[in-house]
Amino acid sequence: MSQLKRKIVCSVTAIIGIVTGGTLYNSTAPTIEPTKAVEQVTFADYPPPIGEVVIAGERIGDLFVSQRALEVIGNAEGCRQTPYKCPAGLLTDGIGNTHGKIGKPKTNEQIAKDWVLNVIDAQNCLVSVAPIKTLTQGQRDAMVSFIFNTGCTTFKRNRDGTQTRIAKYAKAEQLSSACNELKYWVYASGVKLKGLIERRRIETNMCHAA
Repeated sequence: MSQLKRKIVCSVTAIIGIVTGGTLYNSTAPTIEPTKAVEQVTFADYPPPIGEVVIAGERIGDLFVSQRALEVIGNAEGCRQTPYKCPAGLLTDGIGNTHGKIGKPKTNEQIAKDWVLNVIDAQNCLVSVAPIKTLTQGQRDAMVSFIFNTGCTTFKRNRDGTQTRIAKYAKAEQLSSACNELKYWVYASGVKLKGLIERRRIETNMCHAA
């Protein structure tokens, strides 16, 4: 049977548990409807950054995002141990992974390692544009989730090579304006997608959280 026809799903919560070393933050942050005053939204118990990630005795790297970012990315991307083709036609496995060896079913540990490396790539992209120390935890989480979804090049540049507004605002430390740009990125191949609308709503709320 073709690996693409086999569908073996995995638990996003289980993968997050591997990434965090089994320590799961019990986030009670509410789902908040966007309002004109969304920038005033605060999460009193917003999760802290994850920090160093060690999986099966191997140091993978450091994450400055929180568990909340992993939840948003994981729930939006889904988790598959077997490969599949994403809407863009790319061979994918794990949690939105399009890199490395893709073909045979992967273990949860392999999926977690791939995921952390991909999140680190998104973090590095953000750091290359924005002075990270000026960003709140919510802004870091939202922007990394966004970059994980769009890719670094799309985050930075329009098709004509000019700088995107969201990258321009982030670089200029106009973070509230950068957060407000997220809601416009809801199209894939010219089609407005319900899943992207919901993801951007959540990212916008995180981005404006203090």
